Amino acid sequence: MKKIILIDGNSLVFRAYYATSYGQLMRNQHGLYTNAIYGFCMILEKLIEEEKSHIFVAFDMGKETFRHQEYEEYKGTRKKLPEELAMQFPYIRKYIDYMNIKWYETENYEADDLIASVARLAEKENFDEIKIVTGDKDLLQLVRGNIKVFITKKGYSLLDEYNEENFYEKMNIYPHQVPDYKGLVGDASDNLSGVKGVGDKTAIKLLSQFKSLENIISNVSLIPGKVGTLIEKDYKIAQKTKYLATLVDDIKFDFTLDDLKVQEPDVEKLRQLFTELEFSSFLNKFESKINENTYDYKIIDDTNYDFTKLTNTFIDIEVFGSNYLKGEFLGLGIINDKEYLFVPKEIVLKNKYLHEYLASEKEKVTFDYKKLYVVLKANNIEINSVVFDILLAAYLINPSFAFDDLKKVADNITQNNLNYDDAIYGANTKAKIPEINVYAKHAIDKCIMMKKLLPILKSGIRENNQERLLKIELKLSKVLGDMEITGLKVDRKQLEEVEVEFVAEQEKIANRIYELAGEKFNINSVKQLGEILFVKLGIPAGKRTKTGYSTSSDVLEKLSQYEICRLVLDYRGISKLISTYLHGLLEVLSGENFVHPLYKQALTATGRLSSVEPNIQNMPIRTELGQVIRKAFISRFKDGKILSCDYSQIELRVLAHISEDQNMIEMFSHDVDFHTQTAQRIYDTESVTPEMRRTAKAINFGIIYGMSAWGLSEAIKVTPQDAENYINKYFATFSGVKKYLDDAVSSAKKDGYTKTIYNRRRYIPELNSSNKALVSFGERTAMNSPIQGSAADIIKHAMVIIFDKMKGLKSKMIAQVHDELLFDCHPDELEEVKEIVKSSMENVIKLKVPLIAQISWGDNWLNS
Repeated sequence: MKKIILIDGNSLVFRAYYATSYGQLMRNQHGLYTNAIYGFCMILEKLIEEEKSHIFVAFDMGKETFRHQEYEEYKGTRKKLPEELAMQFPYIRKYIDYMNIKWYETENYEADDLIASVARLAEKENFDEIKIVTGDKDLLQLVRGNIKVFITKKGYSLLDEYNEENFYEKMNIYPHQVPDYKGLVGDASDNLSGVKGVGDKTAIKLLSQFKSLENIISNVSLIPGKVGTLIEKDYKIAQKTKYLATLVDDIKFDFTLDDLKVQEPDVEKLRQLFTELEFSSFLNKFESKINENTYDYKIIDDTNYDFTKLTNTFIDIEVFGSNYLKGEFLGLGIINDKEYLFVPKEIVLKNKYLHEYLASEKEKVTFDYKKLYVVLKANNIEINSVVFDILLAAYLINPSFAFDDLKKVADNITQNNLNYDDAIYGANTKAKIPEINVYAKHAIDKCIMMKKLLPILKSGIRENNQERLLKIELKLSKVLGDMEITGLKVDRKQLEEVEVEFVAEQEKIANRIYELAGEKFNINSVKQLGEILFVKLGIPAGKRTKTGYSTSSDVLEKLSQYEICRLVLDYRGISKLISTYLHGLLEVLSGENFVHPLYKQALTATGRLSSVEPNIQNMPIRTELGQVIRKAFISRFKDGKILSCDYSQIELRVLAHISEDQNMIEMFSHDVDFHTQTAQRIYDTESVTPEMRRTAKAINFGIIYGMSAWGLSEAIKVTPQDAENYINKYFATFSGVKKYLDDAVSSAKKDGYTKTIYNRRRYIPELNSSNKALVSFGERTAMNSPIQGSAADIIKHAMVIIFDKMKGLKSKMIAQVHDELLFDCHPDELEEVKEIVKSSMENVIKLKVPLIAQISWGDNWLNS
């Protein structure tokens, strides 16, 4: 079969770049941007897998063509090629060369003309199929007979086919009419005008009636009304646009179709290129390996099967359901160099040899150690010596690589044939447990993928100097796992009583709103609320959106002199407390009145933990109603206490350490009120009012987040000029902080990432964007990430130390809320726990300033 694939190189490169330009732009360690190269390689790999005899890639040379000579403004509105994309083109051409694929560019013509001309040659030589792959629709005019055009969609991963059979159904015109259509409506992407006032529907109607632009112009007298007049006025523009939009298909080449035949790639050169680009996934393609999907595996049905002989295993756990505490445990996949085993749940629970092996000191590797630990421990099975977690390692190397699904992690790192979990179990309402052989094989496939990823990730951890951090995270998995199993005790009766009170209060507020409005309406409807406030009641309107008046919180807060606006804010606040916290808590309460939040260990870019089901870290504290909810969290022990210990100003202390600012170090070293001292220096006074201290506090914490003068002015309600003066005085006092912030940004621009004290990395591609808003975000991120990330690392490290010291005690660590740790203390152990916790948190790491942990306790979380 003679089949040729013709590829629009520029179009696919642009698609690959812009599909990822607002995410985490890939770069190698030398600063070369690689996202467009990677995307182009991905789509070319897919095309190469197809049956074909010939392949060809066309590029624009980047110089003026005959179209520019005809029309000076041709493509005149296009932006300059971003530097981060321009640097990738030479590598893309190298890749095509090493794949032994013919590519071509020439003066005076565009890639589309080259493809049109090659397609015509192939047509003349009776090729069975001519497949054109592009990212735009200029080439659609070539569709005919055995010529098909495939347009990339959803970035660049999917292709939309246009052929002779479906073309009219998709476009409402025929392929040969594409230039006529463009003559009428123009082409904004190429800066080509059409007939002013003629749009898509009119053009389609005219072409349906008259077939071509020439016939339309010849019969313009038959076209009634305004449209005919418009065509008479702009017909010359339309003719020129059609001419410029028509592809040239008779270019003479210095090669023949035989030169486009598929050839074997130069594997060694490709290996060198992919090594330079740090494309592990493509490197692995050229390594000899066993097909991941063909092997013999056993489903163990023997409760006496001897697992103790196993060594160096990779273990996967299969659980049906996103919440592994509540989901159905299905079994374990276990492999090593010789054996491929799946152990169903009933065997896992009963086989003493498996229990012995899992508890042994023999080294094991897994994906999501916390999940494995929790499910096994919930079934009274101990697991030890997990020395590497694929999920955690991927997360440390680059936070954007971390997903709950191993397939998604692998897709960022290496070529693979693994299935997504959803492909095995389904998603949402379609989720169901398949036959055992289906999920057993999936478990084994995942173990094989872990084995493949291990050397790649080990190398990355080593290169990043993150071995110590990975050990802390591995130990933390057990700490968090125990916290998830332990849970927090809740006074259900109190919550239910509070719910009744809150609902009554909600109704009371709603009734007062209706009274002020003079009618009942849907308070939650932005449109209805806007009409009531700004039309009926005549309150001065704030921001207006496309759909009506804005009733956002910031708008209503500025209108707080109006009672109804204050009440709407109150109504929203209590509604959120009821739906999110009260109902949310009551829904997840166990039969014993415990909540068991899940901690997301590999999610945030900063390294902070987050929690779900419920989000225990987001329980309100500032409002009176929120405090009532916290009061419902109580001890499980008779006469027990809830103990809270949180770091005092840890991010500012980390800033002092990293910036080495001597004034800041001195203030923290003398244990003074930092915000008061800051206010004294900014205002140049010894007498600091509460308002001055609040301003200083806002500046102290705003600086950490790269707050601008405008942002500070909004926060402390002063003019931007006053805020600018405060910031200047602040930096005059803390010059080391100013230097740190500037250095953090320049270093991140050079390296592409920031680092914490513990070597946690955060990549910041936004710093090299052509979008100023993204650059500004990147700069703020570069300033803050080392501080917030270091604070997160410190408390994680402290949790590991505390957990080890509390082994054997009845008291338990039950929650982490960013800088705060919560403990459920047995009355006999309160003093011991207080000593362990405070000492561990304050001595976890030696900084240039002391760490201070503030400890308190009470009968419930609110009073702790």
